[in-house]
Amino acid sequence: MLTIQFIYSCITNRLSEQECTNELADILNNNTSPKVARLLQGIFTLNPQALKRGITCRPCHGTEQQSRMGYYDGRYQRIVLCCDNIRSKQQLEETLIHELVHAFDATRTGKFTSICHLVACGEIRASAIGQCHDIKSESKKRACIWDDAVRSTAVHCGGTDLAMTFVQQVFDNCFKDTAPFTTASSSTS
Repeated sequence: MLTIQFIYSCITNRLSEQECTNELADILNNNTSPKVARLLQGIFTLNPQALKRGITCRPCHGTEQQSRMGYYDGRYQRIVLCCDNIRSKQQLEETLIHELVHAFDATRTGKFTSICHLVACGEIRASAIGQCHDIKSESKKRACIWDDAVRSTAVHCGGTDLAMTFVQQVFDNCFKDTAPFTTASSSTS
C-alpha cells in the first residue's frame, strides 16, 4: 500500500522526512562518503560537543529556512537538512558536506576583521569543498564558488553589493583553505 507521503515525494521529486533520514543514516553509518567522515573527524577532534544535537532531516517549509537545503545552527549545535528541498541522495550528501564545513569552521579559531568576512570565508570554503568541488574548469569552479558565496553572504551581510566586497576581500585565502583536508587534491577523498 502506497502512503500519501511516498506519493507526494514521488510527484514532487523531493525526499520525505523518512527517506531523508534513511539516506542520511546510510551515509553516516556505512561510511559511504569519505568527505563526510573526514569532516566529522575534524569537527570532533576540535570539539567533541560541536554537534551535540546531531544532524537531522526536517521539513523547512513555513520556517525562516524554507528556501534552504540545509543549515548549520551554531546556537543549538546541530545541522538540519531540509528534506522538502532535497531531491536525491547526492544532493543530500552535497548539502551535508556544505553544512559540515560550516560546523568545522565554527570550531576553529580565526581572525577576521568582521563577522561578514567570517561568513564570506565559510561560504567560499563550503562551496569549494561541497557542491562546486567536481567542476573541472578552474574558471567555472571559481565562478560557482563566487556566486554561491555572494548569494549566501548577502543574506547575512547587507545585500549583494556588500557581500561582493566581503567575498572579494577573503576569496583567495579562503579558496586555498581546505582544512580538515591536508591539500586541495586530498579533498576529493
